[in-house]
Amino acid sequence: MRTLAAFPVAAAQVRQWLAAHLPAADLRPAYSNADAARQVADGLVDAAVTSPLAAARWGLAALADGVVDESNARTRFVLVGRPGPPPARTGADRTSAVLRIDNQPGALVAALAEFGIRGIDLTRIESRPTRTELGTYLFFVDCVGHIDDEAVAEALKAVHRRCADVRYLGSWPTGPAAGAQPPLVDEASRWLARLRAGKPEQTLVRPDDQGAQA
Repeated sequence: MRTLAAFPVAAAQVRQWLAAHLPAADLRPAYSNADAARQVADGLVDAAVTSPLAAARWGLAALADGVVDESNARTRFVLVGRPGPPPARTGADRTSAVLRIDNQPGALVAALAEFGIRGIDLTRIESRPTRTELGTYLFFVDCVGHIDDEAVAEALKAVHRRCADVRYLGSWPTGPAAGAQPPLVDEASRWLARLRAGKPEQTLVRPDDQGAQA
């Protein structure tokens, strides 16, 4: 087997297996797992790192199974679209937001504590530099729950008050359905209502930062 097609993310997940079993193979890039399978079907390569679904679609037979270096590894895909209302609350949801936090002692802990004190599980916390000022970061957070859950809504309102900026990325279902919660009042509640309605944020509203552009 001399040539092998793989989507770069998939190739990274089987690096050790390839080094042990196909060290001399010429690894060629694919646009996706499906594209890797297509390359085999079209006779462009000898084999591919792909999914069972893509292999079946292109009429391929598996030569090896369980080749991932980490059996619990998962690939995350994100659908990016125009602002709009989130899917209806199901009772088994996740919510994502980006926090821009003032660079001062305890600011990150205080912001994240707004989720913890309400019993909300944070499933992901990831930092990225703002690229506007050295030592400043954006924090991407995922939590269990939906923007229409009272606890999540209150947590988002609280971090909106605490943080330099908060960008709501969305809520999505991970399981079966349940009911919804009532709307809220005050400025932070109106901000939350705008997010739920899918209206783009035009300004960053803070008492000490009036008129700043988002």
